[in-house]
Amino acid sequence: MSDTSSARTLPTRLLSPGRIPVSPEERQAAADRIDQARLGGSISAEQADERHAKASTAGTRDALGAALTGLPGVAPTVLPRLLSVVTLVWSGMVLVQFVVWLVICAVTARLADAWWLWSVVVGGVVVGVVWLAAEGQYRGRLSGDSR
Repeated sequence: MSDTSSARTLPTRLLSPGRIPVSPEERQAAADRIDQARLGGSISAEQADERHAKASTAGTRDALGAALTGLPGVAPTVLPRLLSVVTLVWSGMVLVQFVVWLVICAVTARLADAWWLWSVVVGGVVVGVVWLAAEGQYRGRLSGDSR
């Protein structure tokens, strides 16, 4: 499975948000940000050309972010890494709880209450909130919003 096709699966999007493929519209938004920085005098024409080359060939969000790094108003991203960590901790916790629940069911020979579903729901909400924040941060980097 290629990098871009694997990035379309939900676990990969949550655990490796930097591997999400970028669209032509996102590349254009990055190019517009680079042009704003050049017109504002923050970077030279040569630096803008280098960044445009990176942005036009960027296949993933990480590659596109490399073209924007260091531009004025473009804050470093921490939320994608946080999303990966929160997703990994949540999925590991749910897996352990599910296995413990299965052992309890096997030992008692009856179907126990599915208490582990609370972790699935509450943890899923937390992952969803962090994902929304990370998406907002990513879109803000492209649009020029200072979030």
